[in-house]
Amino acid sequence: MHKAGQVMRQAVHNIYVYRFDYVQVFALIRIFQFLLMIPVTSIVLKLMLRVTGFTHITEQNWQSFMTHPFVMIMICLLILLFLLFVYYEMGFLFLMAFHQQRGLRYRFLPLWQQLNRKVVYFFSVQVLFLIVYLALLMPLASFMLPLTLTQSISLPHFLTEEIMSSRAGRLAYAAVASIIVMIGIRSILTLPIFTIQPNISILRSFKQSWRFSKRGLFELVVLLAMLLTGHLLMMLGITVVATFPLYLIERLMPSAALVTAGLTLAFLEMVFVVLFSLLQAMFSQVMVAITYNTLVIGKLSGTTHRKRRYKPLLLISGIVFLVLSMMNINSLEKSVYAPDTKIIAHRGYVAGNVENTISGLVSAANAGADLIEIDIQQTVDGEFVVFHDRTLRRLAGKNGVIANMTLSELKTLTIHQNGFSDKIASLDDCIEIAKALDVALLIELKVHGQETEDVLPKLVEKLRKYKVLDSYYVQSADGQKMTQLKKLVPNLRVGIVYALNIGPMEENVDFIALEESWVTEQLIEELKQHPTDLFVWTLNDDRSLQTFIEKNVSGVITDHPDVARELRTQQSENQYFLQRILNRLRFIF
Repeated sequence: MHKAGQVMRQAVHNIYVYRFDYVQVFALIRIFQFLLMIPVTSIVLKLMLRVTGFTHITEQNWQSFMTHPFVMIMICLLILLFLLFVYYEMGFLFLMAFHQQRGLRYRFLPLWQQLNRKVVYFFSVQVLFLIVYLALLMPLASFMLPLTLTQSISLPHFLTEEIMSSRAGRLAYAAVASIIVMIGIRSILTLPIFTIQPNISILRSFKQSWRFSKRGLFELVVLLAMLLTGHLLMMLGITVVATFPLYLIERLMPSAALVTAGLTLAFLEMVFVVLFSLLQAMFSQVMVAITYNTLVIGKLSGTTHRKRRYKPLLLISGIVFLVLSMMNINSLEKSVYAPDTKIIAHRGYVAGNVENTISGLVSAANAGADLIEIDIQQTVDGEFVVFHDRTLRRLAGKNGVIANMTLSELKTLTIHQNGFSDKIASLDDCIEIAKALDVALLIELKVHGQETEDVLPKLVEKLRKYKVLDSYYVQSADGQKMTQLKKLVPNLRVGIVYALNIGPMEENVDFIALEESWVTEQLIEELKQHPTDLFVWTLNDDRSLQTFIEKNVSGVITDHPDVARELRTQQSENQYFLQRILNRLRFIF
């Protein structure tokens, strides 16, 4: 622990002494990231869509898209560009830390040239080791360094939710995650070794990191934990102090609350960017110190800097602060109005019930859902049963394919989930109960390939019989069938379900249901222009729900309709700006 304390003190000291160097480096990194990397990625994607003739990429066409020769070349180039960005970003910081800890003078150009000499490895087979290395570190990097390009890279939530829905899945997920984290930590020193040592390959760097971590793993984990804890505590303290004036003004001088909120949010945004940059610098300092055992050297030599002028930095900071403040004031003023996002209960209310059952439907209605989503399939006798899976294995614990069974057979079965049991329901049962509860349904048609030719007319006739054509919604992952349904009944609200989407969407339907990982600001604005409603699925944590409710998307599909309704209520005109600011900070960071 004494050595850990020394490493931390040295890191803080170096960053302070070389603070102007870090300001320049991080400014260049952010400018390069936001003005080049992100636009280039967007341009390349649009170019790939244009060359291949695709309007957008979905789970139905992604294989054809990915196997196109031009797309394969462009993806390889994007991966290479991403690797080079990470290499130069972190490599520069590692080299700076190494020279600072050794008390060596340095200039930016020689550091840049040293990194350039190792770029040859990116055009060899050894680049595969770097890809594996970064993949192992991705979860750690996205948590510790959220302003880097790793921030938005994660597994889609619908995949992890399916895995976590069973005990075996949770155990397997925990085991795999533990193995990945352990391997990632043991290989974490690969990049500093590779960038600092001039004559070492990526593979040798990986092996050295693995050997070193046998004796220094505990110390490394302790230091990383100290870094994260200190960073979070500092963020919390600054947030409390910075928002206290707004807390008072909202209660004593409400007329000044909007401007104060805009200024406060701008200040915190800038401070958080600085703090995350400092975390990245501390990370590089600690990694180098642990790797090369460069403890405190006393008074560092070669650290004298000519006097720097603070005025240009203060001027730029002031301009950024004013611009952010004005943008935030305008944005916060718009957020005063309560959103009208629909709360859609996913497969009914599964807490305390079995999915897609009458009891789940009743509980969802009592929880205040605006719509209740149910899954239907056609049975062998042409009827509609409310059931999600193709087989009975998960919920009934027995063999049996829904498409090969009659509705009467299915309704006699008992299904189980999370310690609860219920009976399988028909579409007629659900519509009758929904009408009695005065709540609308979002019906998802699951296509198994054995439907009758008149499956759509039969569904329409069912909805017409209960006089709900004008109030219900119907969706499916089969876009062709939904287009046919819309032509068949123009007044029925019809939508297409996507688990994946990249690029603009031009569908002749009323709404799009899209998995949250692929929803972008650009897509939200694009669909509003059509206009086409956007339902986002499946949102089960408070942060995701809060994010999309504040964005005022058309609907959020969730297993927790009660929580979603409460969060929507909090966005009413009576909500304090302080709460809105805290929500914004959660969205950004």
